Amino acid sequence: MADYATLGHYLPYLLGRRLRAVAWPPDGGERALALFLLSLMVLYGAGFGFALNHQDKAGIAEALPTILVSLNATWLVTTLLVDFFPSLRPVTRPLPEHFPVSERQNVVTAFLLDFITLRRLSLFLGLLVAMLIAPHHILIPGFSLLLLLGATVLSFNVRLLVTLGRWRHPLLAANLLSLGLMGWWLAVPEAPYTKALGIGMALLPWLVGTAQLYWLAPRFSARYLPAERATTAPSATLARLPLAWKVYLRRIWMPLTMGLVFKIVLLAVTGLAMVEDGKIGHNGFFYLGLLPIISFTYVNNNLFAFLSSLTANELLRLGLTRRVLALYLRLVLPVLLADCLVSVVVVLALFPASLWHFLGLLPLAALALLSLGLWASLYQAKPVIKAVDFANMRNNASGIMSGASVVLGATLYFLPWWWARIALALLVAATAAWPLRAVLRNDGALRRRLWKGIGAG
Repeated sequence: MADYATLGHYLPYLLGRRLRAVAWPPDGGERALALFLLSLMVLYGAGFGFALNHQDKAGIAEALPTILVSLNATWLVTTLLVDFFPSLRPVTRPLPEHFPVSERQNVVTAFLLDFITLRRLSLFLGLLVAMLIAPHHILIPGFSLLLLLGATVLSFNVRLLVTLGRWRHPLLAANLLSLGLMGWWLAVPEAPYTKALGIGMALLPWLVGTAQLYWLAPRFSARYLPAERATTAPSATLARLPLAWKVYLRRIWMPLTMGLVFKIVLLAVTGLAMVEDGKIGHNGFFYLGLLPIISFTYVNNNLFAFLSSLTANELLRLGLTRRVLALYLRLVLPVLLADCLVSVVVVLALFPASLWHFLGLLPLAALALLSLGLWASLYQAKPVIKAVDFANMRNNASGIMSGASVVLGATLYFLPWWWARIALALLVAATAAWPLRAVLRNDGALRRRLWKGIGAG
């Protein structure tokens, strides 16, 4: 293989293809969700920039340092969670072995392709908007941007070491030092040496990555890469469960675990860092952790596709019957109740009593999301063909219905009148009568649509 071969037109082609797949996916639902998330982050960036321009006001000046530390810590943790939890996402060769491209160029290409994700694009877009709106305070969002870039490079560096089987390499210590510098920078936001520490925090991962590119990249080939091992969830604990629960947990234990971790992190960060004088200083994401939205956007909005074998068997034998509805309720209700119970425990433990009234939203959201999940699972089912991991779990459910779940939760949370919240929840719940009647009469059009949606034919 040539050591100095150029990528030619391959790199622009691969990057353009990756960018189009992320920002403008072919599926209409995924495209709508991507545009919604990008637009939402633009609005958040505009709000961030507005807060920076008016930070001389008393309320903003007091809350801004805490908000900045919380946001930066959350972005750092989620950047690492995407790639390492619950299982490490390995670095893969983007170009086949027979292409005349060196291993070092393969590593560079793998990093650039790995860098382009919807989550990173949306975060970077929000920070860039904040920098444009608040040019006199450009260092604040600028250092947040450097933190995200450094965390991305750090994640890639560590995953490259593990992929090459070099997790005991001395450069791992340098990567851990980079992580320590990031934590140190977050811990001392007002120290006199914060700017110098921030520059070191931003540059060190790139220096370590350059050293790995020179030292280890020549081994990034099939000759040295270890063989992939299939990983499955342990089944011993599932032995005594009913068949439906066995299939359900084997398919979705990872998304549900990730959703639970994300939920607890959001609630904990809000409760510990954003509550002052009995009020939530920055509640833009609080409802995502409080309400049982994440489990629906990850799994339960596409339940019958996750249980494609059971669903196909049911449709072949009996068609649409009460058994399909019973399967949905038997699996979704316990997960929904557990999700709400976690919210209750965390809110009672970490939030003041003046905010406990938000717990009244849980039964309303549960009722509405249960109805919306039934609509999505029947009418917007899509085959689960992508790997179920933290980075792309949202792609295994309808983007339109996931966006509708988020909008519904936000509307219930931000509506100022309880009578309007109750009316909205009851109205959404009442719409479940339509799919219920279609299932009970074994509607042929819905049966064929569901059969095609789960990928059975």
